[in-house]
Amino acid sequence: MKFDVEHLQTLLAVVDAGSFDDASIDLGITASAVSQRIKALENRLGAVLVVRSRPVVPTEQGIKVLRYARQIAALSAEFSYEISLTGHQQIAVGVNADSLSTWFTPVFDELARWTDVSVEILRMDESRSLDTLRSGRVSAVVTNSSVAAQGCTVRKLGALRYRAACTPGMAREHFARGSSDGFLTAPMMIFDREDRLQHHLLEQLGLDPGQRHGAVHMVPDSWQFLRAIQAGMGWGMVPEQQLAQVHGLEELDDRWFIDVPLYFQRWSVDSEILGRLESTLLQVASESGLDLLT
Repeated sequence: MKFDVEHLQTLLAVVDAGSFDDASIDLGITASAVSQRIKALENRLGAVLVVRSRPVVPTEQGIKVLRYARQIAALSAEFSYEISLTGHQQIAVGVNADSLSTWFTPVFDELARWTDVSVEILRMDESRSLDTLRSGRVSAVVTNSSVAAQGCTVRKLGALRYRAACTPGMAREHFARGSSDGFLTAPMMIFDREDRLQHHLLEQLGLDPGQRHGAVHMVPDSWQFLRAIQAGMGWGMVPEQQLAQVHGLEELDDRWFIDVPLYFQRWSVDSEILGRLESTLLQVASESGLDLLT
């Protein structure tokens, strides 16, 4: 089935802008023309592609078309750059907060040399990043899933080790005898409502998270999460690489850790930029020691 590229570009504009009116401004056409193009594309496919809400929301079928449209747009931009050697290619990458704060940092040194590319880094939970990849919002992600999304390839980066840590004072108060029972009474830190690392450790130690009666605090920023633990708000699972860089925290027990596997997934298209990015991430992950934990 052949698609009108102009119609695909319009679908992208509508979803990215959030409304037909805003998309018309971005495209320099009337809102009526935008509506006609979307309707023509829907008629072509025999399916509704977007819910006419504010913001506009793509349907399940719309998500599939969006992914295709973004791949076409990315390859078109790359080809245009190759034949004209002007302008900038664009790439969007999803990375989880803890990776951004630890091993991923040297990637920026390499990206700084890519004068031909505009890079958008989206911070997202590694367990939900595949949804963003499937939707076409990004063309590559760091994820904890080893199962390749449809139309994508996957490479293992290694694993990020997290250790249970808190202040020395909290360790004396709740973990004085080296017993894991302190986890049931000590206040606990979590990144957000999706963060299950602390609960996984308790289960690993044979404890029931439902039996906890200590406070639970949420801080959705990697470094501020660490700062809250330093302040004595609670114990939490801290990336080993971060723990080595700060003072005032105590590792509770060297046996109390969790390794979170990390993978790089990208669109399975012949893209020089994505190839460069893949090579860079694999090299940086190896140099940081992530692959030693596989």
